[in-house]
Amino acid sequence: MRKKIFFSLILIFLFNSFLFSANEKYLIEKFNFIPSKLKLKRNVQIGKFFACTGRKSSILGTEEGNFEAWIYPLKIFHDFNLSFLIEENRLIQGKESAQFITVYPHYTEILYAHPSFRIKEIMFCPLNKKAIVILLSVETIKPLSIIVSFVPDLKPMWPAGLGGQYSYWNDEKKYFIISEGTRRNVALIGCPIGKKYTSPPAHALPEIPLQIKIDFTQEISRKYFIPIIVSASVEGGKEAEKIYFEALSSIKKFFRENFEYYEKVLNQFVIIKTPDTSLNRAFQWAKLAVDKAFVCNPHLGCGLIAGYGLSGRSERPGFAWFFGGDTFYNSFALNSYGDFLKTREALTLIRKNQRRDGKIMHELSQGAGYINWFGDYPYGFYHAETTPYYIISLYDYIKASGDLNFLQESWPSIKKAYQYILSTDTDNDGLMENSVAGMAALELGAFLGKTKTDIYLAGLSTQAWKVLSEMAELMKDYSLARKARNWFQISFKSLNEKFWLEKEKKFCFALTIDGGKLKEDTVWVSVPMIFKLLDSKKAKHVLQLLSSSKLSTDWGVRMLSKESLYYNPLNYNYGTVWPFVTGYATLAEFKYNHILSGFSHLKSLVRNTFTDALGFCSELFSGEFFIPIEEAVPFQIFSSSPIITATMRGLLGLEGNTLKNEIRFSPQLPGNWNKVEIENYRIGENWFNFKIEKKINALALTMKSSNKNKKTFYLSFTPFIGFGTEIKEVKVNNKLTSFNKLEIDGKIYCQISKIPLFPGKEIKIELYYQKRTDIIIPVQKVEIGDRAKELKLIKAKMENNDLYLILEGLGGKTYPLEVITRREINFIKGAKIIKKDTTKKFLSIYFPKEMERYIRKEIKITLGEEK
Repeated sequence: MRKKIFFSLILIFLFNSFLFSANEKYLIEKFNFIPSKLKLKRNVQIGKFFACTGRKSSILGTEEGNFEAWIYPLKIFHDFNLSFLIEENRLIQGKESAQFITVYPHYTEILYAHPSFRIKEIMFCPLNKKAIVILLSVETIKPLSIIVSFVPDLKPMWPAGLGGQYSYWNDEKKYFIISEGTRRNVALIGCPIGKKYTSPPAHALPEIPLQIKIDFTQEISRKYFIPIIVSASVEGGKEAEKIYFEALSSIKKFFRENFEYYEKVLNQFVIIKTPDTSLNRAFQWAKLAVDKAFVCNPHLGCGLIAGYGLSGRSERPGFAWFFGGDTFYNSFALNSYGDFLKTREALTLIRKNQRRDGKIMHELSQGAGYINWFGDYPYGFYHAETTPYYIISLYDYIKASGDLNFLQESWPSIKKAYQYILSTDTDNDGLMENSVAGMAALELGAFLGKTKTDIYLAGLSTQAWKVLSEMAELMKDYSLARKARNWFQISFKSLNEKFWLEKEKKFCFALTIDGGKLKEDTVWVSVPMIFKLLDSKKAKHVLQLLSSSKLSTDWGVRMLSKESLYYNPLNYNYGTVWPFVTGYATLAEFKYNHILSGFSHLKSLVRNTFTDALGFCSELFSGEFFIPIEEAVPFQIFSSSPIITATMRGLLGLEGNTLKNEIRFSPQLPGNWNKVEIENYRIGENWFNFKIEKKINALALTMKSSNKNKKTFYLSFTPFIGFGTEIKEVKVNNKLTSFNKLEIDGKIYCQISKIPLFPGKEIKIELYYQKRTDIIIPVQKVEIGDRAKELKLIKAKMENNDLYLILEGLGGKTYPLEVITRREINFIKGAKIIKKDTTKKFLSIYFPKEMERYIRKEIKITLGEEK
């Protein structure tokens, strides 16, 4: 009997050894990961979102290690997690031992630690493969087993569905197969040394999780990464298996490809180097966020989705499907940092799904390949603003890229969009009407049924006419160009007169269907301002509103004034803070030279990058406390992209036009920045580098045109150089040159125009001036759960030698303010000087204690001669 038992054990050992050696070729010898300079690491926060994404797959989870997997358009499983079996009967849940999460551009790592082991779970989605790779790196002092657990789904994205799903284990190939009745949709999940740990029925999906057991020894863990592979196909099991084994045998190659691709995104497109390191980092993470929005669906094609979030037991992973408005908004960022190809492909997807009457789609679910999305569901075209926004976005792309072939291809589509816009203007005022075309600024609430035209739709309508005339000229369709110019003039007048409330000195939110006006203060008035469509004198009143505590918080701008009767700080449309519309407000402030408030709001966007999901921004925040609301999508692309757009087109004022061979560079930099560099700025196929160096009474720009450039461009350089500044002289390449002095409320800009930038050449522009004065509002530390508390600059104006500031601060609070100038302060009212040196004066401003609310205060500073 003992001999039989002995020989049985020998046979079992030999059989297991054979299986291990047969599958050993699929184990990955440990290798050193290629480091990325960009990473974020923190202690695991239970419930906080993370995402690993590729073009065709994604891992969406929480930091303690629970996640769901998507291989588009299918949700493969949810509730994936690890547990650890030690001493054969002691089970430790992964969430109990998860310690740190580290997010890199190309992968995410969770560290699990226990007195007897340390395990790294390394997750990435091969960039262009319908696969997911998880590597386990184990260090253990005892024999250890890892239990991989997940609940199978194999369900297409909302609102599509499949039936007859089932699963079973293939013991030869060491994976679970999940399929459905037609066997076209198939997913595989396995590990080359895994064993089935549950026994589900083969004819249906189980009600309990599927589990794979992976046994480790010290020898295995010392030598190998253990891979877990997920693959899927909508074309049957053979393709799913081909992808599975390709991924299994090419892990190191795919990992390197991911690394090299994201390094290219980070380093070959625009890089900014400023004294503000948090802005520099947020800019890089924003590029990654926009890039990770680009996905490919086997039924629909490639384009930009809106965001990522957990679907849980549903099939709606945040907003991980295609949206027209989001695509157009985010394309501004793509064009600003130079990734024109993605804009082109995203616009192509939108164009392909244009309605017969010319209307542009609002949204397209990734499950649409299984259903009649546009015919049977109401969501595809229920927004109005997408059609004018399409025209605007397409022109922005053409202007930046010079891709006239794409304009030629798109021209029939543009003309159809033009006809649709005309059909939605029943009173011939040049403005589309929500009451005809659908929703725009709002999707719900009391205002919706009353609105004829909201200012968001009106602003986009007006800008669409303007750029349509430009594109018609390019297409030599001079008749349409004349018509579009005429409609632009009509709409511009309508926008500035119909929405203006002379008594209240503000623009209303919307015109109503009964001929009235919705007078509520909203952030939406900033949309026409990003295109410089509002009268500059009237716009000054808007600027004061945007920077006031009615709308402004330390984490962005509220949708609706907190003084409105409709205000609700948790309501989607009536009081929450959206980084999306904060981006509009920020860019509007820079466009209309409200510099300090613009920079403050840009910093709020930067702050949001490092608050919730590491490196990515949440969809919306409470209007009262600095925290995302519960319903918010944690990785929303339009919350990250305005960091790029507002920085490039606002703070730096950098916009190129390859159609006219022009670059306009109008930086409005904080007064305490002494150096800024911009690398790899792209216009068409031309590349440029810029470096600005500042001293108290001088500024120098060095600009280099790449040797690869084929065109001569012409630069218009118009930097902000302070309040009350007197310009002495300007030199270009050491030669005196003419300039224009521009003054806006005492803010001084020096304009030098039409400087030729020859291919491969460098130019240097030097400005010399005196009596410069700058204001610096120190940034406050803001933590999760805080209320708004930062100092707000409502207005800054200089007349003669008097600098006037209107500020808002919390009652009972004292704020610092810094004045950079060589001039003496002869008189000050409303503040105290607490410290000064030759170039800096440090002020203290106290707001009287009335209530714990914001109070407005005026400061007057009279300046003397320079020292």
